[in-house]
Amino acid sequence: MARKKASATATAVETHTDTHTDTDAAQSVGGLNALGDMRLEDLRDSAVNLWMQALRHPAVLAKESAAFYAQLAKIIVRGDGEQEETPSTDARFSDSAWQKNGLYRRLLPAYQAWAQSLQNFVDQAGLDPKETGRAKFLVSQVTEALAPTNFLLGNPAALKRAIDSGGKSLLSGYQNWLSDVTARRPVPSQVDTRPFKVGDNLAATPGDVVMRTELFELLQYAPQTDKVHERPILVIPSIINKYYAFDLAPGRSVIEYLVQNGFTVFIMVYRNPGKEHDSWGMDTYMNGMDEALQAVQDISGCPDPNVLAVCGAAPLAVTVAGYHEAIRPKSIGSMTLFVAPLDCAAMNETPVLGDFNDPKLSKLSKLLPKKSDRISADEFTLLFAMLRPNDLIWNYWVNNYLMGDGPAAFDVLAWNSDATGMTAQYNRDFQDFSTRNPLVTPGAMRFRDTPIADVSKFGFDSLVIAARTDHICPWPSVYRSAQMLGDRCEFLLGGRGHIQTIVAPPGGKKDYYFLNPDNAKDAAGWLADAQRIEGSWWPYYVKWCAQRSGKQVAAPKKPGNKTHPSLGKAPGTYVHVKASA
Repeated sequence: MARKKASATATAVETHTDTHTDTDAAQSVGGLNALGDMRLEDLRDSAVNLWMQALRHPAVLAKESAAFYAQLAKIIVRGDGEQEETPSTDARFSDSAWQKNGLYRRLLPAYQAWAQSLQNFVDQAGLDPKETGRAKFLVSQVTEALAPTNFLLGNPAALKRAIDSGGKSLLSGYQNWLSDVTARRPVPSQVDTRPFKVGDNLAATPGDVVMRTELFELLQYAPQTDKVHERPILVIPSIINKYYAFDLAPGRSVIEYLVQNGFTVFIMVYRNPGKEHDSWGMDTYMNGMDEALQAVQDISGCPDPNVLAVCGAAPLAVTVAGYHEAIRPKSIGSMTLFVAPLDCAAMNETPVLGDFNDPKLSKLSKLLPKKSDRISADEFTLLFAMLRPNDLIWNYWVNNYLMGDGPAAFDVLAWNSDATGMTAQYNRDFQDFSTRNPLVTPGAMRFRDTPIADVSKFGFDSLVIAARTDHICPWPSVYRSAQMLGDRCEFLLGGRGHIQTIVAPPGGKKDYYFLNPDNAKDAAGWLADAQRIEGSWWPYYVKWCAQRSGKQVAAPKKPGNKTHPSLGKAPGTYVHVKASA
């Protein structure tokens, strides 16, 4: 399998095609709360369950085994001239040797037949639909791991590289492997992080820390215009991810763009939790969001800031907003939700992830031994890589170890490698939240012992933004959030993936989005009638926010106020805290 050597620093999405594995990796991050109940222990359970089904249905196993061996015999005895010469559409087998070399021409169909036979057995194993989905996921991990291209002799491109380089590529590959093992990385390195530094060329928009608690720091960004809108924006990032996906790099930062267009922007920066923080649950984070909201109100003098909540933080932010709507309306000016499913049932349609959102599995997992309810950053990294193992594990295995190349320097993946974990209590709370799905039923969700207001009757405008090729939070499930929020909600569909839709500055050649004011239709109907607009959604969002941000006033001369003075320059200290094991 041929791989281009990684060299230059890639700091613009335009330097990567949509099918490039770097952007595949970028698309696979950012939605970690979408994991729901998925844990590595669940794969063990699926393996045991599949093995028990094989014992219960030996005839099915025998039938598929016989069919595979019969097909294998035909592949072996066919002459070279009888082998199919159609190139595989699988990029792993793009080297010409897979069509021209007799051994490889037999190996490829044999591998494909074996992988298909395992999938066929799962289909006939008598499992229920969700069990079948989990078993297929497990089998795919095995078949992708054992692809011939993952081994030197089974990879003609890597073998040729080794011969042509006199073994130097293998030495480089060994050094890459040793570096990953020494660093205890759960998967092969996806990015060269050396060119990037948080606070320098990542998370670099100027600002100050104006509040610090045990849970979070609050940043206020310095104005870059003489006048600003009187209503500020509070950004509430995903609980599980570093915040600076929204302040990625100069020229590629949503925060920078908003500030340059006359908005006063605040953002929460969560502390990367250690084991000592395992008691932090959903209430802890919601209380923190409310503290941040009150601080923004106090500093800005605006009683109703705009709120932008991202991914897994969105259900919590909606809960806090609903709490204020119930006890003190007009505390929020508008709300924007980014790739944010509020209806957990809608996430059941997500490939793979929906199969693990199973009450039966959740009950079983409580009876089985596990190390902890805490999910480490390494486990998150591995689980999400396993969602697309070819792109996110074995591609880098081949590139780094067999070919001897190094990964590219790419800002989005540098952000992705700056991993976070999830506390034990938050994980337990989120599993319970996913099972109860309380936001769909008025009065079912409570905060501070108070039922929140009906989300469909919030007294402010809202905008829900989804990503069309997002496989973590599929856009139809996010569209359901817009429907839940009622008549005052607008839906915008970005044209790319989970993270590429965030990092979409004006001028990108591949960016586009859809708008349609009619949220009453189903997702397919909405898209069929939607207007496609070329370019970035950022200018539209600036216009949308400006219409809901009041008059222009003089920009603040200094950050914070007497109650919340500057505690230091952005990006602060919490962003530098690395994930603990």
